[in-house]
Amino acid sequence: MAKRKKTPRKKLEDALDKAWRDAVKERDKYICQWCNKKVESHNAHASHVIPKSWGKRLRWDLLNGKCLCFRCHIQVWHKDPIAGAEWFKDKFPERYEYLMEQKQKGYIKYEISDLEELLAEF
Repeated sequence: MAKRKKTPRKKLEDALDKAWRDAVKERDKYICQWCNKKVESHNAHASHVIPKSWGKRLRWDLLNGKCLCFRCHIQVWHKDPIAGAEWFKDKFPERYEYLMEQKQKGYIKYEISDLEELLAEF
C-alpha cells in the first residue's frame, strides 16, 4: 500500500506543532512544571492544558502549554485530569483565566495564509 502524501495544510500544521512544542519547552527551560525536575530528550513533553482536539483556537497558543516530564505527563496529568486542572489553576491563575476566556470563544478555522503567519511568528 502506498504512503499517502501530506497536504500543504497538514505539512504546515505538523511544522506548527513542532515549533509550538519546542517553544513551550524552551520557555519553561526544560523543567517539569509539576515536579520541577530538569528534563531532556524524550523525557521532555510539551503538553496542552486545553486539548488541541477541542478546537484550534488554542492549539498553538504558548500559554496553553507546559513542559512536563514523561512521568508527570502520563502518570499524573492524564491519569487525573481534574486534579491536573486544579494544580494548573493554582500554579498559573492568570493563564488559567485567559485559557477559560479563549475556550469560550469556540472553534476557529485557519486559512493556509493564517498558518503560514503563525509559523513565521515562532
